[in-house]
This record gives sequence, C-alpha cells and structure tokens, in this order.
Amino acid sequence: MKLILLMVALLIIGLLTIQQMAPKADAPGVSTDLNSTHTVPDVPELPTRPDEVKQFGKEMSDYIQSEAAKRAAALDEAQKQ
Repeated sequence: MKLILLMVALLIIGLLTIQQMAPKADAPGVSTDLNSTHTVPDVPELPTRPDEVKQFGKEMSDYIQSEAAKRAAALDEAQKQ
C-alpha cells in the first residue's frame, strides 16, 4: 500500500513538473516581447574563426555605442513629455 501511494505521489509530482516546463501559449492579444523596438536582430554575428574575433570586437563596440545613443535619445524624448 505504501508503495502504491509513493508511486501515485511521484506520478503527480512528475505531471506537475512536466506541466510547469511545457511552453505556455500566450493569451490572445498579449505580447510578451519586452523590447518590441527590435523587430530584426541587428546584433553582430558571433565569430566562427579565430581571425574574425578582432572584427567582431569592433562590430560589437559599434553596436553597443549605437544602442546607447538610441537609449539616450529615447530617454531624452521621454523626459521632454
């Protein structure tokens, strides 16, 4: 009897775990995208060869600077309103 109760408890725990880990369907009309300003990823591609690392560093630095400028402009615009 104890073994059966233990197996039932494990089954319930397993089902609850699977349910929590399953991808959830979004409610209609609700967007979960927190940063909806980026529709196309413009992040530099990761290097696949060692000789591409320096170029990636430059591209990443440029990307960071451009994103910081965009955020500063958005902050200024929000403060004006």
